[in-house]
Amino acid sequence: MVTARKLFMRVPVDPGSHDPAGVPGCIASSITADDFCLDEDAGVAYLPTHQRSTIERVPLQAGGNARQIVAGEPFDEQLVGPSSAAWGRRPGDYGRIAYLTSDGGLAAPPTDDIVRPARLLRAELPARSTPASRRLPPGRDTRAL
Repeated sequence: MVTARKLFMRVPVDPGSHDPAGVPGCIASSITADDFCLDEDAGVAYLPTHQRSTIERVPLQAGGNARQIVAGEPFDEQLVGPSSAAWGRRPGDYGRIAYLTSDGGLAAPPTDDIVRPARLLRAELPARSTPASRRLPPGRDTRAL
């Protein structure tokens, strides 16, 4: 049996030629995510973990170990099967307001085996690393549109 290892890599790129300009570095491993939003100002990526129904915040520096779940833990009824993600386009949205699609758990239903409707979600993400005790309660960090 072969076990696939999922890695998210970062490769420096020459801005003029767009050719690789350094060695690749591992950003995160053992994570199942469909998409990501980069917040270059904060030096992090937000990854919707489709089958785990969470959003993880991962440092962009290779070797960073400060992964953090910022939405979906504890279980959030609104955030089941998040997939694609994109920053909002209004002033001040970048790095703070993301829009995500979800499949409602069609590919991987939550533990209650109930598939919810697919949704377009608006997620208010923390601008900086936030300890678990200061995270928004369920229902306040994501909203179905």
